[in-house]
Amino acid sequence: MQNLIITSPELVELTGYSRAADQASCLRSHGIFYVEGKDGRIRTTWYHINHPASHRNNNNDGFNLEALA
Repeated sequence: MQNLIITSPELVELTGYSRAADQASCLRSHGIFYVEGKDGRIRTTWYHINHPASHRNNNNDGFNLEALA
């Protein structure tokens, strides 16, 4: 399920937008990775929806830099 591509109707329901530009803006503002196909449609997977880049810990050196804030 995690790597399944979100269908166009699911993306409309998820973002609330039917235009690709608006969908992209919504996903980008939430830190969700997506790609734009040659046809202009936005594509992403359930993994990226459930694990947005803004919430992933890509820092593997053992330091929690957010703790300094």
